[in-house]
Amino acid sequence: MVRRRDGDEIALLDSSIRTVGGAVVSTLLYVLSGLVYVAVTSPAATGTYFFIAIATALVLRPVRGISQTLQKIGSERGEDVGTYLGVALGFTAGYLLFGGTVVAVGADQIIRRTVFTAELLVPSSLYAVALALSMVVTSLVGAIGYPSVQTWLSGTQSAARLAIVVLFATAVDTAAELLLIGVGVRLALFLPVGLYLGVVPHRPDRHAIGRAWAFARWSVPDQILDRFSYNMPVFVLGVVATPAAVGVYEAADRFADFGATISWRLASPLLTKVSGDVAAGHDYGAYLDGAVTGGTGVTFLVCGYLLAAHDAVARVAFADAQAAFSTTVLIVGVVNVLRGFWTLTSHAIEGLGKPSVSVRTKLYGLAVSVPIPVVFGAEFGAVAGAVGYGVMNLVVFAYVCYYARGVLGQVPVALPMAARLTLGAVVAYGLTTATIAGLRASEVSELVVAVVAATVSVVGFVAVVLVVSTPARIVAWRVFELCTGRVRTGG
Repeated sequence: MVRRRDGDEIALLDSSIRTVGGAVVSTLLYVLSGLVYVAVTSPAATGTYFFIAIATALVLRPVRGISQTLQKIGSERGEDVGTYLGVALGFTAGYLLFGGTVVAVGADQIIRRTVFTAELLVPSSLYAVALALSMVVTSLVGAIGYPSVQTWLSGTQSAARLAIVVLFATAVDTAAELLLIGVGVRLALFLPVGLYLGVVPHRPDRHAIGRAWAFARWSVPDQILDRFSYNMPVFVLGVVATPAAVGVYEAADRFADFGATISWRLASPLLTKVSGDVAAGHDYGAYLDGAVTGGTGVTFLVCGYLLAAHDAVARVAFADAQAAFSTTVLIVGVVNVLRGFWTLTSHAIEGLGKPSVSVRTKLYGLAVSVPIPVVFGAEFGAVAGAVGYGVMNLVVFAYVCYYARGVLGQVPVALPMAARLTLGAVVAYGLTTATIAGLRASEVSELVVAVVAATVSVVGFVAVVLVVSTPARIVAWRVFELCTGRVRTGG
């Protein structure tokens, strides 16, 4: 049984370091999965799987909104986690029952009007149940004070799923089989973890229902918009373009989104920390600027690498669609510097109990960006999706900065740290460019070019940031302490 701890007891630096470790593992596997699925099955089958998995995640965003409520309020001093777990489980069960009824009644229309076939309905339904379970368990882990463990759970299930696909590659051919593998892995992992945590769900009282409703009435639509905004190009391309275009975009997005995904993972401990500190009357301003700016650090590294190596990555990943993949991965990689920032800032504002801000900013971004892939998706495919994604992030970034001034009193950015990260990105770009030129002169394979260039880019970026940044050296020393077991602190 995991010991219950209040959110204000979480050490943000330690939690963030552990979160980054899990995020790096889970994100690497997330990136690889997109490429492996294409290699094992086909771009069309992978595109269909991505579309169904992402559409299912969108449909389940109300469950994510309720589980986010569990994590936010459960992290506050004096609140009973079991009560809010009861709220989350009750809502999830009712929502799945309602959704299952809709699918059963409208099965013919769903098959006729969407990419779903009769063979995909059952695997998709099971996938929805398993995904909903993982959402609740993951939020429960964060609510009791261990948000960093969330990323390691994600990495574990990604590793298991990828291993099964690779080991049984000759037997995995369709989207349905990819879905069923995901179902089995999630149930085998998250159900035992949920039971192990030992938190007993309680019947919610009026206080709990009132608090949950006050947060969830904004959190639920925010989670819907969050998922739709992130995967907007996939949804639109799935309607106006082809499964192959979806496959190209999603594989490129998974690769380019490495840094922004880590920022998104770091947003969970930041939300929990801010929520706990506000509830306990502690000051959050002392660490917010550094946490938000530092949390975007990997997006700078990815940007520097992709500016130099996007064509090399395209030659390895999509030999049949190099131009589309190269352009897509470059646009997404560059704009994700902004996405990392606004993701962390929005979660900090949400930790203050104001998820309504995230709802507004995403609505503005979607209103401007959706028409781009709608109009140009059929002709330009994944590239149109990437342009729409870039415009959306520019708009959301601008509005998050605007609202941050009103809610937080300032835009939470540490300018000296941002300048050092930019310097690191410039050095990474230069080293990557030189490395690629040298390796291609030696006529080695493009895979070797991409991997070696990535290694050089990471080493150069980290070295520069460590040399010019005192906070970075402090973090590096803390990483050393945690890895060598010199200190014993909670995660």
